[in-house]
Amino acid sequence: MKRFSVFNFQFSIRHALYCVCIVMGLSSCDTHTPYYHYAHTPIDGWEKNDTLKYDVPPLKLGGEYQTTVGLRLNGAYPFRKLYLIMEQEIHPGLRHRTDTICFDVTSKEGRFTGNGISYFQYTTSLDREYLQEKDSLHITIRHAMKRDILPGISDIGVRLERK
Repeated sequence: MKRFSVFNFQFSIRHALYCVCIVMGLSSCDTHTPYYHYAHTPIDGWEKNDTLKYDVPPLKLGGEYQTTVGLRLNGAYPFRKLYLIMEQEIHPGLRHRTDTICFDVTSKEGRFTGNGISYFQYTTSLDREYLQEKDSLHITIRHAMKRDILPGISDIGVRLERK
């Protein structure tokens, strides 16, 4: 078998392949974040009755979970705040939870406070909740603003993380 030297260590091709497989296997499984997804909205206007849907598959592990909501918008968003209604149905127990989320997107002077240059990123975390193994979630998000169509909102994301 042919051997080669890398950084004064002797590796065979077989050992290098084993290392690559182990690294790929460890990085592909993240039991701490079983769900992380962004849904797109029309940038020219997110309608009030256009509900975003997220379906979290059955959890492999029970425990305490933190839900984080992310928001991406651009300079066309016309207000200082954004209010969202997030509803969660937890199956199979059919528990229901509703949260109103407020994002402060600009300062009093009108400058966007999120991270970014042309698109701005915001995140907020909800209260932690205990979920059991094999629980699944159906999450819906809609905006709760008086205006029927909101311009400038690009994406709304949901992240579920085990603590």
